[in-house]
Amino acid sequence: MNSCIVERFSELRELDENEVELLGSLERDLKSYAVGERLQSIGELATHFFTLHGGWACSVRVLADGQRQVLDIFLPGQVMGLREMGFDQTHAEIVALTDVEACPFPRARLKELFREAPRLGELFFIVMAREHAMLTERMISIGRRPALKLIAHFLLEFKVRLGCSADEFELPLNQPVIGDALGLSAVHVSRTLSTLRKQGLVAADNGTIRLLDVDKLVELAEFERGYLDCQLRWAQVARD
Repeated sequence: MNSCIVERFSELRELDENEVELLGSLERDLKSYAVGERLQSIGELATHFFTLHGGWACSVRVLADGQRQVLDIFLPGQVMGLREMGFDQTHAEIVALTDVEACPFPRARLKELFREAPRLGELFFIVMAREHAMLTERMISIGRRPALKLIAHFLLEFKVRLGCSADEFELPLNQPVIGDALGLSAVHVSRTLSTLRKQGLVAADNGTIRLLDVDKLVELAEFERGYLDCQLRWAQVARD
């Protein structure tokens, strides 16, 4: 089985054989989850993290009135649950957005990992910082960007996250999920996508997104991708 977490972490820095082996060990307990299935519920004893091997998942908070806020949308290679590292109980659900393959592993395993390969601690720190940056950018979007810019920014972010050189990619998110991530109703999402289509900027068909004019979308969304580009220079300077 190819390791998605090794592939994703290798994008940040070349890994040695020991680091590859240790990261790969987090994907040995592969489990399958159907679309809509919960991998984690709120209020559970927080004993495990999950590596996402295949499919898409999200973390969600559900309010007392039933409204949902999608906090994170996870792609293969990500470690799910890191945001709750400092808590004994879980504060968010993790839900499969598609059929998912994921590997739960004990939280204590990270401590062993960092002891055996300290450089991996640096990588996890950077990964958590990137996820925090994405959440911060989305908070700014929800608070200050109108719906047209908000949706355009959201689509451009996924083009970068997916590493797409082409302007076409799969986005297996329905309109209610997009709305729950962006603080919009599903109807508002639908109308906004329709406007982007009419302006000749986006085409959408059965979960496939085509960005028809990336330059204009970037201008519309005021999109700057710096928050998605992890850097390890500080760690190198510290060692030097």
